[in-house]
Amino acid sequence: MNNPYTQAAERSVYDVHELIQTIFAGAPGMARAAIDQLMPVFAEGFSMVTTAGAVVQLPQVAAMFQQAAAGRPGLRIEIREVATVWQAASSVALRYQETHHLNGTAMARWATAIVDCADGAVRWQYLHETALGR
Repeated sequence: MNNPYTQAAERSVYDVHELIQTIFAGAPGMARAAIDQLMPVFAEGFSMVTTAGAVVQLPQVAAMFQQAAAGRPGLRIEIREVATVWQAASSVALRYQETHHLNGTAMARWATAIVDCADGAVRWQYLHETALGR
């Protein structure tokens, strides 16, 4: 699938995780600026299932980023195997592998995101993460 919606959705996976890496690993000022850039990407009704199986809503996600800001110096997030698995109109479902590298360890997960790309803006609606064996 190679159309403007899927291209924007796939690009957003990289952009979002670059901001998340900056939030976790950047200096406090950089982390706060990245939070300000990241939060508008999530739709008002955004929810996610974490690798621990918890269902969280947008306010909890925002609080998590605020609390974790600048808390993981040296973190590197690697994104691989981004693929569109479904698309209808401006809505796109994506699957990708995300690996967090920190202090010589790597923790990987598969993620499935549903994003909407209407009106030239990408808005994440839903995210489901599944941890991979360590």
